[in-house]
Amino acid sequence: MKYLTTVFSALIVSAFLVSTTCAQTDSTPAPAKKVPAKTAKTMKKDAAAPAATASAKAAPAGKNNDTLVVTARITEIAGKFAPNDLYNYVYIMKYRVLSVDKGIYKGQDILIGQYNPLIPRAQIKDAMKKCVSGNVEKFEVGAKQKLTLITPIDKVWKDAVDDEYPDSELEKYFALRTDVAK
Repeated sequence: MKYLTTVFSALIVSAFLVSTTCAQTDSTPAPAKKVPAKTAKTMKKDAAAPAATASAKAAPAGKNNDTLVVTARITEIAGKFAPNDLYNYVYIMKYRVLSVDKGIYKGQDILIGQYNPLIPRAQIKDAMKKCVSGNVEKFEVGAKQKLTLITPIDKVWKDAVDDEYPDSELEKYFALRTDVAK
C-alpha cells in the first residue's frame, strides 16, 4: 500500500509538471511589450499605490497622434452605473457615430468606455484627471457628444471594466475627452 501511495504521488507531481510546461510553451507566444525605462521606473515606484494611479501613469494617452475624434450620440447604456464609492471603473456604452472629425472609422455603432461615468468630467480629481477631461455633466441615452478616443482601452486603463458587450465584434475605445456637442 505504501508503494502505491508513493507511485500515485509521483504520477500527480509528474502530471502537474507536464501541464505547467505545456501551458508555458504555447505555439504562438504573445509578443513582449516594451516598457520605456522611465515608465518602468514609475511603475516600480508606484507598485504600492492605488490601482488608478498605476493605470494612469502606465501610458500617457493620445501623445502619438493615435486618437480618433468623433461626434456621436449615446444609443444604449446597458445596465446601471456602479456607485463610485465601491471602486473605480470604466463603463462601456454604445454610441452611434454621426461624424468623424479626425482619424478613420467606418462603422455606424461604436463602443466607448467612460471612466467613472457618475462623475462629471470636469470634477475628476484622482490620478485619471490627466487622462480624462471634458464638460459632460451626465451620461444619458440620446445625448450628443464630441469624443476624443483611443484604443485599446488598456493603453490608459488596466483595471475594472464594466462591459455588457463582451461578445461584440466592435472594437472598444476609451474616451479621453467628452464634450457636449452642439
